[in-house]
Amino acid sequence: MPKAIVFEVDGTLVDTNVLRARAWQEALARYGRQVRLPRVLAQMARNGDQFLSVFLPEDEYERYAEELASFHRALFHEQYLSQVRPFTGATELLQHLRDEGWKIALASTADPDELEHYIELLGAEGLIDASTTDAEVDHTRLSEEIPAEAIRLLGLDGTDDTLTISGLPYDVEGSVRLGMRSIGLVCGGFSDEDLRSAGALAVFGTPLDLLTRYSESPLALDN
Repeated sequence: MPKAIVFEVDGTLVDTNVLRARAWQEALARYGRQVRLPRVLAQMARNGDQFLSVFLPEDEYERYAEELASFHRALFHEQYLSQVRPFTGATELLQHLRDEGWKIALASTADPDELEHYIELLGAEGLIDASTTDAEVDHTRLSEEIPAEAIRLLGLDGTDDTLTISGLPYDVEGSVRLGMRSIGLVCGGFSDEDLRSAGALAVFGTPLDLLTRYSESPLALDN
C-alpha cells in the first residue's frame, strides 16, 4: 500500500482559524449574539458541523442558521480571505514529504474556491495528489467524511497506511474515529494538551517545526 498523508488545511498549512473565528463573531453579532472570540474558537475546536447550535436557541437555529452561515461565508471572503498567509515552512514540508514518497491529500471545510486560493498561496499545485472540501460530502460528520473522501480520492482501501496532520482538535478526533493516526500542530491556536486529548499521537509547533524535527516524528518512523 502506498504511504499517504491527509492534511487538514485551515490552521495547519494556512493561518485561518482566528480570522474565521472573527468572521463568525461579527456574523453572530449581526444576529444579536455577542460572543467573545475565545468562546468562538473553543467551539470551532470541538463542535464542527454543530457549531451554530451552541450559540442559537433551537427555534432561531432552524430559522437563521443557513442565512447566518451564508453571511459568514461572504464576510470571510470580503474582509478576511486576503489576510490569510501560509504558515512558515508549509510549502517546504509538502515538498519534503513528496520527495520522501508520500502521497498527499488536502482536506478542508473551506469552500472549493477558498481551497484553490490556499493551494495557490502555498504554491502546492504540483505537490498534492488529491483535494476535497465539504462540498463533496453530506455534512453529517464533516470531521470524518472529508478525510474519508480524501482517502477514496487517493485510491486507498482503508486507513492503515494513512496519517492526518491537523491543527484543530475536532479534526483530530474525526480522524481517530476513522482509525487514522493523527499528528497535531499547535500553530492553529490550540494547545499540545488540546490536541493530545483529541487523540494526536504527536504534536509539533508549525509546519517548519515538523520539517525540522522530521527524523523524530511518526512520519520518519513510518518511512
